[in-house]
Amino acid sequence: MDGLPLSLDCTYLIREVGEPLLARGRETLEQQDVFDLIERVAGAPLGRAEVSVQAVVADPATCAVLAMPEGGAVLAVERLTRLADGRPADLEFIHLRGDRLTLHATLDRATGATSGRGGGRSRGGRR
Repeated sequence: MDGLPLSLDCTYLIREVGEPLLARGRETLEQQDVFDLIERVAGAPLGRAEVSVQAVVADPATCAVLAMPEGGAVLAVERLTRLADGRPADLEFIHLRGDRLTLHATLDRATGATSGRGGGRSRGGRR
């Protein structure tokens, strides 16, 4: 964001998805939405995801990659995304700079539905 790193991601994919994605090359992965690619490669739609988010103190290596001071806070996101048939397809561990991101969620008590979005924020305001 604004030329500075926002997140450090570690992703594990099931073999039938991961190998074809890697064969498409790094540029494809950097330029296209990974969930769209997963659906095309797997030939099946994605279903649900289980997500947990917590604030943690970043380790020195993460601070170095994210260009932040040692001991800084990150939002640690763990997300397991499943195909529509329930099979796990994508497990991600994401560390997001807490000073560059705001998470928003809408909770509907009547239906139990939840929606959320993440928004980046820089010194110049919301992105």
